Amino acid sequence: MIEESGHRLFREVISSHDAVVLTAHMHPDGDALGSQLGLAAFLMSQGIEVTILNPDPVSETLKFIVDPRHNVQTFDPKLHQAILRGAARIILLDNSAPDRLGSMEGAMVENAGRVLCIDHHPSRNPPWADMILDQASSATAAMVFELVARQGWTPDQAAARALFTGLATDTGFFRFNSTNPQAHRIAADLLEIGVDTAATFQAVNERNTPAYTRLLGEALSGLRLDAGGAVVSVRIDTDTQVRCDARGVDTSEMTTPLLAIDGVRIALLFRDLGDGDIKVSLRSKGDINVHALAMKFGGGGHLNASGIVLAGDLGQLVDQVVAEAVRLI
Repeated sequence: MIEESGHRLFREVISSHDAVVLTAHMHPDGDALGSQLGLAAFLMSQGIEVTILNPDPVSETLKFIVDPRHNVQTFDPKLHQAILRGAARIILLDNSAPDRLGSMEGAMVENAGRVLCIDHHPSRNPPWADMILDQASSATAAMVFELVARQGWTPDQAAARALFTGLATDTGFFRFNSTNPQAHRIAADLLEIGVDTAATFQAVNERNTPAYTRLLGEALSGLRLDAGGAVVSVRIDTDTQVRCDARGVDTSEMTTPLLAIDGVRIALLFRDLGDGDIKVSLRSKGDINVHALAMKFGGGGHLNASGIVLAGDLGQLVDQVVAEAVRLI
């Protein structure tokens, strides 16, 4: 639950500004985008002008939750530096780490004195002026729902769909350890508004492209097992992505079949982003803390789901991260 000081701060922000900018981390996922859209709907209902501005475009998978009334823009320094500098308030959602802001990192840090951060991830001494943090919350979308519900607002169908998508995707459709009773209560409220759970699941998880399916097959065929089969890892290099016509394909869910292997407790997915960086997705079962592992390499996230972006040689980074993962077993 959000502390009373957080609710007071939120009330102060919405009562003292008539225009805000909403942003989130690079490659915004369901929770980041769903939180933005849900909060934007509330702010607009209060007569507040909203600009949604992210480091990267909306993924194809999540376009179904973008309501036509919201123009989700992708950051362009030539177009948007002035907007950030002129914003009375900037609200950063689902992230507190400057290094997860991608192309917006410099501009956001420059304007840190006007940033309100709303997040459920552990923080690393962020520079933002104000923070509403709740690590016990299942998702930032749950925090947004709690904040706007306290103001007496009920989401409309579109906002409810966006918030439910954020909550559902960040809890693995209520499978992850982060799922708490509050998450189910919020989900029930959103279902009563009219959210279609089956349609949401299908839109998120049952629209794989042939390119994604080919890439998944290539990745799984080269899986590596360590620690007696307790740690599984796969790597996706640029050549494989080109061969499968899968550049830019979202690979975040490829860890699911890896964790389903009998005996596996940690799954690691390494993907070459093609710009000198390697993205590592980390997932685990039970009480194995992959967040602590991610922190060693400058990443972050949650107990059972975290991420890292590293510069270096793919093969060497695989060996380094896998070695640290084995130590957790």
